[in-house]
Amino acid sequence: MKFTGLTGGKLVIVGAYGSGKTEFALNLALQIADLGPLALVDLDIVNPYFRSRDATELLEERGVEVVYNREFRDADLPALSARTDAVLAGGDTTILDVGGDDGARVLGRYKPLLLRSRAQVWMVVNCFRPFTADPEGIIATARRIGEKAGLPITALVNNSNLARETAAGHVRQGASIVRAAAERMGIPLVCHCCRPRLADQLSDLEDELFIMELSLFPADIT
Repeated sequence: MKFTGLTGGKLVIVGAYGSGKTEFALNLALQIADLGPLALVDLDIVNPYFRSRDATELLEERGVEVVYNREFRDADLPALSARTDAVLAGGDTTILDVGGDDGARVLGRYKPLLLRSRAQVWMVVNCFRPFTADPEGIIATARRIGEKAGLPITALVNNSNLARETAAGHVRQGASIVRAAAERMGIPLVCHCCRPRLADQLSDLEDELFIMELSLFPADIT
């Protein structure tokens, strides 16, 4: 599993609104939690819904440190945790879940630490969302987020889906589009995300499958 290469590193997860970046970040944290000390930093201070901090108890049961300003857990305030600097400067594996698009600006606060740690920046893409329906839109979105974050996108993640209506064909359609964008950008396509029920139908895809068993939307778990 290629995610073992993240051990001890810093990984920033970004994406446009509706890309599923938080769901991906949570799943990734749970799947690598047993590889060593891990922190998940919730830097989504833009959207008060569906944030990593909402899964704090589940993650902490697996030994994942969830970092956010706990005085304002349920408040829609741009409050950052002082703990974030220490986590980024330390040697533990760290995943940062960053708010969609405009929320990437918060990364400027941590840019020196992220550059020093050679952080990777993965952009999660849902080809069934506005502005990322084709390679041109994906490339433009990556450029815009990268400029706001002050950090270049280093890899793409295909999370093309239509929620409960997702079929294997939708994932394949997204795979083709995201792969074309990644090739034009000269960066890797890390994986294709799918629900467990679709895994057998997608096992022949060129890139690695990432099975997302956790959902922030309970009715979508299948």
